[in-house]
Amino acid sequence: MAESSSFSSTMLPEPALTFTLPSLHDGLTLDCRVYHPQSLSASPKSPAWRRHGAIVAHPYAPLGGCYDDPVVDIVAGTLLQCGFVVGTFNVRGAGSSAGRTTWTAKAESADYTSFVGFMSHYIHYLDPFRPARRDLPTSDSEDHSYAISPPTSLPSSPLGSPSKHATPFFALPETNHAPILLLGGYSYGAMVTTNLPSLNSILAPFDKPVCGSPAAEIRLRAQHLAEMQNTVLASARAAAVDRQKGKSYRKSLGMRVGGDEENRRSHDSRRSFSVDLEERLHKGVNELMEKARKGHRRRHASGHHEPTVEEEKTPKPDNSPEHLLPVPNLTACRPAYLLVSPLQGIVTNLATMSFPSPLSSLSRRIPNRSSSWSGKPSISETAKTMPLSEAEQKLVANPTLAIYGDCDGFVAARKLRLWASRLQTMPDSKFRAHEVAGVGHFWHQGRAHVVLRDAIKTYAESLLLRHDV
Repeated sequence: MAESSSFSSTMLPEPALTFTLPSLHDGLTLDCRVYHPQSLSASPKSPAWRRHGAIVAHPYAPLGGCYDDPVVDIVAGTLLQCGFVVGTFNVRGAGSSAGRTTWTAKAESADYTSFVGFMSHYIHYLDPFRPARRDLPTSDSEDHSYAISPPTSLPSSPLGSPSKHATPFFALPETNHAPILLLGGYSYGAMVTTNLPSLNSILAPFDKPVCGSPAAEIRLRAQHLAEMQNTVLASARAAAVDRQKGKSYRKSLGMRVGGDEENRRSHDSRRSFSVDLEERLHKGVNELMEKARKGHRRRHASGHHEPTVEEEKTPKPDNSPEHLLPVPNLTACRPAYLLVSPLQGIVTNLATMSFPSPLSSLSRRIPNRSSSWSGKPSISETAKTMPLSEAEQKLVANPTLAIYGDCDGFVAARKLRLWASRLQTMPDSKFRAHEVAGVGHFWHQGRAHVVLRDAIKTYAESLLLRHDV
């Protein structure tokens, strides 16, 4: 589902962070990147950092999909310009990520939820300009973050007239100051996004994970990388303020971890830099774990009275820590979803590698007379009465935009329209679909990429407008 593109340039700068995470599914190593918006730059005139985050998943790995896909670049780059911290990752079997692509996409969903857990905690800890922030609740002044518990039991398309099936997304009159976590994907990545559980369900394994588990490792990596960036970004901002005041340049107190578009590195130097970061990341996580153990021992010692003779004779239980404690006042993000060229109903086709051909799409447009003669309900009537799955319910309950072309060669537009109509007509639905005329699956016809970029920008701005009202 990846294809050579006519896009002339990329929208994404160099990532601020390039690292790996273990998958919740089986611990396989996943490639990950994080990009910082203008609000986290050194300039004191930058907009305020609001903790909005976004994740963009890539197309099908066996057909060349990875986080370097040009459509992923457009989606992620647009969200970055809108002010989101953006994360991309390679699912198993893509790029340098370990493992192979599965047929059911269950493991890939776990890969995605692993990165959601990281981003949620990274956003929480990333706070380099704390004195300037007054709009978000602050966490407890005492650092309990690594504590361990003891053992316990759109607009119209310039390509032509807008499709009659297009439904633009409008900002709803709501006010919610919780940061937004936008979960999105393109093609196969959109299918995986559609099948994700609710955000609360995704974050549950990270609340009190077993030490040494992938969930614990992800949490500690998020905390360590955010704390590193807090030092780097705060120091860079302070140096910029000093320059404005005419003071001598003050060197950064922290170690630089990538990010500036002006200081691009070669591919080989970036790779060696990433290896160095991984080594420091392992060291930092181990240090956090050691702090947690010391904190556990202090709490255990302070909470005991003088033992009696009988208690001294009783064998002492193993008080080694087993679980990370929940993060106090963890930033509660508001979920939203973005589906670009979703592969609705194509899971079985992936399993057999039998993608629909133009002839099969044409045959589906021919009425089935035997079905109408027998009195059976039509496909559209059946689709409207189908109950929502748990995964679909989150798309209806939270702001969601599905954008696709009416010439998609993988999924018939009719099928996408029926699916979108069913979700949009649910009571109080926040699902919106935007169909673009004359556009295929890969968004390379004419100025299709401009239409895609503008639609995503409009949607993202509507989300931010509701947040900032």
